[in-house]
Amino acid sequence: MKHNIIISIGLLAGAFIFSQSKAIAQDQITKELLTRESGTWFSESTNAEGDKINNYSSFYYIDELEKLRSVHLSVDAETKKLISTLHIFTGINKTGNQTESIFFSSNGSVGKTTGVFNGKKTLIRFQGVNTNNIIFSGTLKKEISDDGNTIQQTRLNYISNGKYIESSPAIERKKLDKNIMELFQEETILPSDNRNSPPFAKQFENLIGRWEMKNKDGNALNISWRMRGIGRILVENWAFSNEKGEQGAGGVNVTGIDPSSLRLTMWSIGKNGFGRSGGWDFISDNITGQRQGNNRLIRKLEDDNTITVYWQSKENGKYTGENNKYTLKRVLETE
Repeated sequence: MKHNIIISIGLLAGAFIFSQSKAIAQDQITKELLTRESGTWFSESTNAEGDKINNYSSFYYIDELEKLRSVHLSVDAETKKLISTLHIFTGINKTGNQTESIFFSSNGSVGKTTGVFNGKKTLIRFQGVNTNNIIFSGTLKKEISDDGNTIQQTRLNYISNGKYIESSPAIERKKLDKNIMELFQEETILPSDNRNSPPFAKQFENLIGRWEMKNKDGNALNISWRMRGIGRILVENWAFSNEKGEQGAGGVNVTGIDPSSLRLTMWSIGKNGFGRSGGWDFISDNITGQRQGNNRLIRKLEDDNTITVYWQSKENGKYTGENNKYTLKRVLETE
Protein backbone atom coordinates (compact mmCIF):
# COMPACT_ATOMS: atom_id res chain seq x y z
CA MET A 1 0.00 0.00 0.00
CA LYS A 2 2.80 2.41 0.92
CA HIS A 3 4.44 1.74 -2.46
CA ASN A 4 1.22 2.66 -4.28
CA ILE A 5 0.90 5.86 -2.23
CA ILE A 6 4.44 6.89 -3.15
CA ILE A 7 3.76 6.29 -6.84
CA SER A 8 0.51 8.27 -6.64
CA ILE A 9 2.24 11.20 -4.98
CA GLY A 10 4.95 11.07 -7.64
CA LEU A 11 2.38 11.18 -10.43
CA LEU A 12 0.56 14.08 -8.80
CA ALA A 13 3.82 15.97 -8.39
CA GLY A 14 4.64 15.40 -12.04
CA ALA A 15 1.22 16.63 -13.08
CA PHE A 16 1.62 19.73 -10.90
CA ILE A 17 5.03 20.50 -12.37
CA PHE A 18 3.65 20.07 -15.88
CA SER A 19 0.76 22.40 -15.11
CA GLN A 20 3.25 25.10 -14.06
CA SER A 21 5.03 25.03 -17.45
CA LYS A 22 5.27 28.46 -19.03
CA ALA A 23 3.54 28.77 -22.40
CA ILE A 24 3.73 31.62 -24.88
CA ALA A 25 0.75 33.10 -26.68
CA GLN A 26 0.13 31.57 -30.09
CA ASP A 27 -1.59 33.14 -33.06
CA GLN A 28 -4.09 31.34 -35.26
CA ILE A 29 -2.13 30.93 -38.50
CA THR A 30 -3.74 32.28 -41.64
CA LYS A 31 -2.44 32.36 -45.20
CA GLU A 32 -1.66 36.06 -44.73
CA LEU A 33 0.41 35.32 -41.63
CA LEU A 34 2.21 32.39 -43.25
CA THR A 35 3.15 34.50 -46.28
CA ARG A 36 4.24 37.70 -44.54
CA GLU A 37 7.85 36.98 -45.56
CA SER A 38 6.98 36.58 -49.26
CA GLY A 39 9.66 38.06 -51.48
CA THR A 40 13.46 38.02 -51.50
CA TRP A 41 15.70 38.74 -48.52
CA PHE A 42 19.41 39.38 -47.96
CA SER A 43 21.69 38.99 -44.95
CA GLU A 44 25.40 38.72 -44.20
CA SER A 45 27.17 36.23 -41.95
CA THR A 46 30.56 34.61 -41.33
CA ASN A 47 31.30 30.88 -41.54
CA ALA A 48 33.47 28.81 -39.20
CA GLU A 49 36.59 29.66 -41.23
CA GLY A 50 35.92 33.38 -40.95
CA ASP A 51 34.83 33.83 -44.58
CA LYS A 52 32.08 36.31 -45.30
CA ILE A 53 28.86 34.78 -46.62
CA ASN A 54 26.00 36.48 -48.44
CA ASN A 55 22.66 34.83 -47.75
CA TYR A 56 19.66 35.14 -50.08
CA SER A 57 16.19 33.78 -49.29
CA SER A 58 13.12 33.62 -51.51
CA PHE A 59 9.59 32.92 -50.21
CA TYR A 60 6.53 32.37 -52.40
CA TYR A 61 3.14 30.72 -51.91
CA ILE A 62 1.81 27.91 -54.12
CA ASP A 63 -1.97 28.32 -54.03
CA GLU A 64 -2.77 24.93 -55.54
CA LEU A 65 -0.75 23.13 -52.84
CA GLU A 66 -1.52 25.56 -50.01
CA LYS A 67 2.20 25.53 -49.23
CA LEU A 68 4.83 28.22 -48.77
CA ARG A 69 7.98 27.33 -50.69
CA SER A 70 11.27 28.89 -49.69
CA VAL A 71 14.74 28.63 -51.17
CA HIS A 72 17.80 29.74 -49.18
CA LEU A 73 21.16 30.32 -50.87
CA SER A 74 24.56 30.79 -49.23
CA VAL A 75 27.03 32.63 -51.47
CA ASP A 76 30.75 33.35 -51.09
CA ALA A 77 30.86 37.13 -50.65
CA GLU A 78 34.20 37.42 -52.46
CA THR A 79 33.72 35.14 -55.47
CA LYS A 80 29.88 35.42 -55.60
CA LYS A 81 29.81 31.63 -56.15
CA LEU A 82 26.93 29.61 -54.76
CA ILE A 83 28.07 27.46 -51.80
CA SER A 84 24.94 25.72 -50.54
CA THR A 85 21.15 25.68 -50.82
CA LEU A 86 18.18 24.79 -48.65
CA HIS A 87 14.72 24.00 -50.08
CA ILE A 88 11.74 24.12 -47.70
CA PHE A 89 8.01 23.40 -48.15
CA THR A 90 5.78 24.75 -45.36
CA GLY A 91 2.08 24.35 -44.61
CA ILE A 92 -0.37 24.94 -41.78
CA ASN A 93 -1.25 21.79 -39.87
CA LYS A 94 -4.78 20.69 -38.94
CA THR A 95 -4.79 22.52 -35.59
CA GLY A 96 -4.31 25.85 -37.36
CA ASN A 97 -1.89 26.90 -34.62
CA GLN A 98 1.40 25.59 -35.98
CA THR A 99 3.31 25.19 -39.23
CA GLU A 100 4.93 22.00 -40.47
CA SER A 101 7.75 21.82 -42.99
CA ILE A 102 9.99 19.41 -44.82
CA PHE A 103 13.44 20.52 -45.95
CA PHE A 104 16.23 19.33 -48.23
CA SER A 105 19.78 20.68 -48.06
CA SER A 106 22.44 20.58 -50.76
CA ASN A 107 24.74 18.90 -48.23
CA GLY A 108 22.37 15.90 -48.25
CA SER A 109 20.49 16.61 -45.02
CA VAL A 110 16.75 15.97 -44.84
CA GLY A 111 14.46 17.01 -42.01
CA LYS A 112 11.24 18.50 -40.70
CA THR A 113 10.19 21.54 -38.68
CA THR A 114 7.29 22.81 -36.60
CA GLY A 115 6.66 26.48 -35.95
CA VAL A 116 4.41 28.90 -34.09
CA PHE A 117 3.66 32.62 -34.46
CA ASN A 118 3.36 35.10 -31.62
CA GLY A 119 2.77 38.62 -32.89
CA LYS A 120 5.86 39.73 -34.77
CA LYS A 121 7.83 36.69 -33.55
CA THR A 122 8.16 33.24 -35.08
CA LEU A 123 9.68 30.20 -33.36
CA ILE A 124 10.65 27.23 -35.55
CA ARG A 125 11.86 23.91 -34.13
CA PHE A 126 13.85 21.88 -36.64
CA GLN A 127 15.29 18.38 -36.67
CA GLY A 128 17.07 16.55 -39.46
CA VAL A 129 19.56 13.86 -40.35
CA ASN A 130 23.01 14.50 -41.80
CA THR A 131 24.61 12.25 -44.41
CA ASN A 132 26.65 10.64 -41.63
CA ASN A 133 23.29 9.55 -40.14
CA ILE A 134 23.62 11.87 -37.13
CA ILE A 135 20.55 13.78 -36.00
CA PHE A 136 20.78 17.56 -35.58
CA SER A 137 18.20 19.87 -34.01
CA GLY A 138 17.60 23.37 -32.75
CA THR A 139 15.30 26.38 -32.76
CA LEU A 140 15.21 29.35 -35.11
CA LYS A 141 13.82 32.55 -33.62
CA LYS A 142 12.69 35.34 -35.96
CA GLU A 143 11.14 38.76 -35.39
CA ILE A 144 9.83 40.91 -38.23
CA SER A 145 9.81 44.71 -38.11
CA ASP A 146 6.63 46.79 -38.08
CA ASP A 147 7.11 47.81 -41.71
CA GLY A 148 7.79 44.19 -42.78
CA ASN A 149 11.14 45.02 -44.42
CA THR A 150 13.59 43.74 -41.77
CA ILE A 151 13.87 40.48 -39.84
CA GLN A 152 16.12 39.71 -36.87
CA GLN A 153 16.87 36.01 -36.48
CA THR A 154 19.05 33.80 -34.33
CA ARG A 155 19.57 30.08 -33.79
CA LEU A 156 19.02 28.68 -30.29
CA ASN A 157 19.87 25.41 -28.54
CA TYR A 158 21.51 23.96 -31.65
CA ILE A 159 22.97 20.44 -31.43
CA SER A 160 24.96 18.94 -34.31
CA ASN A 161 27.78 16.38 -34.54
CA GLY A 162 28.09 16.26 -30.76
CA LYS A 163 28.39 20.04 -30.35
CA TYR A 164 25.92 22.29 -28.53
CA ILE A 165 25.43 25.98 -29.30
CA GLU A 166 23.17 27.81 -26.87
CA SER A 167 22.76 30.85 -29.10
CA SER A 168 24.29 32.06 -32.36
CA PRO A 169 24.89 35.75 -33.19
CA ALA A 170 21.78 37.54 -34.44
CA ILE A 171 21.50 38.07 -38.18
CA GLU A 172 19.54 40.91 -39.78
CA ARG A 173 17.73 40.12 -43.02
CA LYS A 174 16.60 42.93 -45.29
CA LYS A 175 13.99 42.75 -48.03
CA LEU A 176 15.16 43.22 -51.62
CA ASP A 177 13.23 44.52 -54.63
CA LYS A 178 14.63 41.80 -56.93
CA ASN A 179 13.92 38.11 -57.25
CA ILE A 180 16.49 35.30 -57.21
CA MET A 181 16.43 34.87 -60.98
CA GLU A 182 17.33 38.55 -61.46
CA LEU A 183 20.24 38.17 -59.03
CA PHE A 184 21.63 35.33 -61.17
CA GLN A 185 21.04 37.24 -64.39
CA GLU A 186 22.95 40.28 -63.17
CA GLU A 187 25.68 37.95 -61.76
CA THR A 188 25.21 39.01 -58.17
CA ILE A 189 25.08 35.23 -57.65
CA LEU A 190 27.16 32.84 -59.77
CA PRO A 191 26.62 29.07 -60.15
CA SER A 192 28.59 26.74 -57.91
CA ASP A 193 31.83 25.16 -59.10
CA ASN A 194 31.14 22.10 -56.94
CA ARG A 195 27.96 20.65 -58.38
CA ASN A 196 26.96 17.42 -56.65
CA SER A 197 26.83 14.32 -58.82
CA PRO A 198 24.58 11.81 -57.06
CA PRO A 199 24.70 8.23 -58.35
CA PHE A 200 21.12 8.47 -59.64
CA ALA A 201 21.61 11.63 -61.77
CA LYS A 202 22.41 9.84 -65.02
CA GLN A 203 19.33 7.63 -64.74
CA PHE A 204 17.08 10.71 -64.79
CA GLU A 205 18.92 12.91 -67.28
CA ASN A 206 16.51 12.09 -70.14
CA LEU A 207 13.57 13.36 -68.05
CA ILE A 208 15.04 16.78 -67.28
CA GLY A 209 12.93 19.56 -68.78
CA ARG A 210 9.24 20.32 -69.32
CA TRP A 211 6.67 17.85 -70.67
CA GLU A 212 2.98 18.03 -71.57
CA MET A 213 0.05 15.75 -72.32
CA LYS A 214 -3.19 17.06 -73.87
CA ASN A 215 -6.30 15.01 -74.55
CA LYS A 216 -9.03 15.61 -77.12
CA ASP A 217 -11.11 17.57 -74.58
CA GLY A 218 -8.33 20.09 -73.99
CA ASN A 219 -7.42 18.83 -70.53
CA ALA A 220 -3.67 18.79 -69.92
CA LEU A 221 -0.99 17.39 -67.65
CA ASN A 222 2.17 19.47 -67.30
CA ILE A 223 5.32 18.07 -65.69
CA SER A 224 8.75 19.57 -65.16
CA TRP A 225 11.84 17.83 -63.79
CA ARG A 226 14.80 19.84 -62.51
CA MET A 227 17.96 18.96 -60.59
CA ARG A 228 18.09 21.25 -57.54
CA GLY A 229 20.19 21.52 -54.42
CA ILE A 230 23.34 22.02 -56.54
CA GLY A 231 22.61 18.66 -58.15
CA ARG A 232 21.64 16.84 -54.95
CA ILE A 233 17.87 16.35 -55.50
CA LEU A 234 15.49 15.85 -58.41
CA VAL A 235 12.35 18.01 -58.13
CA GLU A 236 9.26 17.08 -60.13
CA ASN A 237 6.39 19.58 -60.39
CA TRP A 238 3.15 18.23 -61.87
CA ALA A 239 -0.26 19.76 -62.43
CA PHE A 240 -3.49 19.00 -64.30
CA SER A 241 -5.45 21.79 -65.99
CA ASN A 242 -8.76 21.99 -67.87
CA GLU A 243 -9.56 23.33 -71.33
CA LYS A 244 -9.72 26.87 -69.89
CA GLY A 245 -6.21 26.58 -68.47
CA GLU A 246 -7.50 26.47 -64.90
CA GLN A 247 -5.24 24.34 -62.70
CA GLY A 248 -6.64 21.36 -60.85
CA ALA A 249 -4.79 18.63 -58.95
CA GLY A 250 -1.03 19.03 -58.64
CA GLY A 251 1.95 18.34 -56.45
CA VAL A 252 5.70 18.14 -56.02
CA ASN A 253 7.85 15.01 -55.82
CA VAL A 254 11.40 15.27 -54.49
CA THR A 255 13.81 12.41 -55.15
CA GLY A 256 17.13 12.04 -53.36
CA ILE A 257 19.21 9.84 -51.09
CA ASP A 258 17.62 9.40 -47.66
CA PRO A 259 20.55 10.02 -45.27
CA SER A 260 19.03 7.75 -42.62
CA SER A 261 18.96 4.70 -44.92
CA LEU A 262 21.22 5.72 -47.86
CA ARG A 263 18.43 4.57 -50.18
CA LEU A 264 17.06 6.41 -53.19
CA THR A 265 13.76 7.80 -51.88
CA MET A 266 10.89 9.92 -53.12
CA TRP A 267 9.02 12.40 -50.93
CA SER A 268 5.71 13.89 -52.08
CA ILE A 269 4.37 17.34 -51.19
CA GLY A 270 0.71 18.16 -51.78
CA LYS A 271 -2.32 19.91 -50.35
CA ASN A 272 -2.76 17.17 -47.73
CA GLY A 273 0.81 17.32 -46.44
CA PHE A 274 4.09 15.62 -47.20
CA GLY A 275 6.08 12.47 -46.55
CA ARG A 276 7.87 9.49 -48.10
CA SER A 277 5.71 8.13 -50.88
CA GLY A 278 7.68 5.58 -52.88
CA GLY A 279 10.75 4.90 -54.95
CA TRP A 280 12.09 4.02 -58.36
CA ASP A 281 12.86 1.01 -60.53
CA PHE A 282 15.28 1.46 -63.43
CA ILE A 283 14.05 -1.18 -65.85
CA SER A 284 16.31 -0.28 -68.77
CA ASP A 285 18.22 2.69 -70.15
CA ASN A 286 14.99 4.23 -71.44
CA ILE A 287 12.34 2.88 -69.03
CA THR A 288 11.76 3.98 -65.42
CA GLY A 289 9.17 2.79 -62.93
CA GLN A 290 7.92 5.17 -60.24
CA ARG A 291 6.56 3.08 -57.35
CA GLN A 292 3.68 4.37 -55.24
CA GLY A 293 2.13 1.76 -52.96
CA ASN A 294 0.86 -1.19 -54.98
CA ASN A 295 1.03 0.78 -58.23
CA ARG A 296 3.90 1.73 -60.51
CA LEU A 297 4.01 4.48 -63.13
CA ILE A 298 6.01 3.36 -66.16
CA ARG A 299 7.67 5.97 -68.37
CA LYS A 300 9.20 4.72 -71.60
CA LEU A 301 11.34 7.16 -73.55
CA GLU A 302 10.46 6.58 -77.21
CA ASP A 303 12.78 9.32 -78.48
CA ASP A 304 14.26 12.58 -77.15
CA ASN A 305 10.87 14.31 -77.22
CA THR A 306 8.33 11.54 -76.57
CA ILE A 307 7.49 9.48 -73.48
CA THR A 308 4.85 6.73 -73.31
CA VAL A 309 3.30 6.52 -69.84
CA TYR A 310 1.06 3.90 -68.21
CA TRP A 311 0.22 2.43 -64.81
CA GLN A 312 0.88 -1.08 -63.54
CA SER A 313 -0.67 -2.86 -60.56
CA LYS A 314 1.12 -5.25 -58.22
CA GLU A 315 -0.29 -8.77 -58.17
CA ASN A 316 1.40 -11.81 -56.61
CA GLY A 317 4.53 -9.75 -56.04
CA LYS A 318 4.83 -8.57 -59.66
CA TYR A 319 3.81 -5.39 -61.47
CA THR A 320 1.69 -6.00 -64.58
CA GLY A 321 -0.62 -4.16 -66.97
CA GLU A 322 -0.65 -1.09 -69.19
CA ASN A 323 -3.47 0.98 -67.71
CA ASN A 324 -4.49 4.56 -68.54
CA LYS A 325 -1.81 4.90 -71.21
CA TYR A 326 -0.95 8.37 -72.53
CA THR A 327 1.90 10.22 -74.25
CA LEU A 328 4.03 13.09 -72.94
CA LYS A 329 5.65 15.48 -75.41
CA ARG A 330 8.67 17.61 -74.56
CA VAL A 331 7.99 21.36 -74.38
CA LEU A 332 10.89 23.15 -76.02
CA GLU A 333 12.16 25.91 -73.76
CA THR A 334 13.68 29.23 -74.81
CA GLU A 335 16.20 31.23 -72.84
